[in-house]
Amino acid sequence: GYKFSWLEGRIDAQQSTANGAILAAATTLSVATGEGGKFRAGMTVSVGSEVLLVTAVSGDDLTVVRGFGGTTAADIADGAKVIIDSVGREENSLAANDTIWQPEVIENYFQTMDTAIEFSRRALSTMQYGNTNDLAFQVSERIRQLTIQMDRTLVGGSKATATISSDDYTYTGGMRYFLEQAGAINTDASAATLSLDLINALNEEIIARGGNTNTIAVGIKKARKLNELVSANYSSDRLANWTADEGSVLRLPSDIPLVGNVNNIVVDTNLRDDEVVLYDSSVISIIPMAAGNAEASGAWRTVDATQNGQDGQRVRIIGDFGMEVRQSKTHMARLHNIA
Repeated sequence: GYKFSWLEGRIDAQQSTANGAILAAATTLSVATGEGGKFRAGMTVSVGSEVLLVTAVSGDDLTVVRGFGGTTAADIADGAKVIIDSVGREENSLAANDTIWQPEVIENYFQTMDTAIEFSRRALSTMQYGNTNDLAFQVSERIRQLTIQMDRTLVGGSKATATISSDDYTYTGGMRYFLEQAGAINTDASAATLSLDLINALNEEIIARGGNTNTIAVGIKKARKLNELVSANYSSDRLANWTADEGSVLRLPSDIPLVGNVNNIVVDTNLRDDEVVLYDSSVISIIPMAAGNAEASGAWRTVDATQNGQDGQRVRIIGDFGMEVRQSKTHMARLHNIA
């Protein structure tokens, strides 16, 4: 009851790299170690402007027809991109599996978050703000503050357990925690200034792994820098497309800025001044501990915490939540140590 898990697998990216240089006349193309399984006979691949037809696959070695489809064969350099263009199959063919990574079990912990409100009997008998019950007002205000705390945990929470005075505590991991795990795209900018090229390179790495993104998240300072980049590169009529959602989310046309399919810019004060995060918002969920939160919707629950003989009333607001961050190695990326 203190943790939850999910299965995480991913489809191979539709490209690889050449493992060794070959001449224009060569008919065997080796791809990166362990990536030959994503290729099948009947595929066409492109390296630069040349199209090659794959006729057989053995391990990481592809037997190819050079200059296919009227293109011109050319020397291929070591490390050149090998992009899968299309997959052709013969009529009445049998089924063939596409390669997929073996699903991996990922876990995270639930975390209890709470606060309490206490009023004396005299304070309860005093109406505030006209006819507003101050206790009800403070309950809604505390829930708003807990939601802000939840957002802070979603960004920077660390998956961990602790024992304090014989009591066990669990803490849920957030986006930054998963992006700092081995295999995630966690790029050090080496104190370089934020640029569209840096953001483009980050998005390109996501695409190369078979992922996609729809959001870029930044803190206040990097939001200002991003605004400068957009202002310097786009005309005023396109800048007029900026729209605000409650002052925190800026939406742009999908081609602004030049980061592939990113089109939502989220300004979150929990992001550090030296980092930018790209992600697919559909892979992130806040999971309530089912009926343990008292509401089927997973809402916060309120509990009467008034003690016997107390001359007043105390209310506790409590919830158990966990952060589900799926596909963190393919659909998310972090750029940090930015000047």
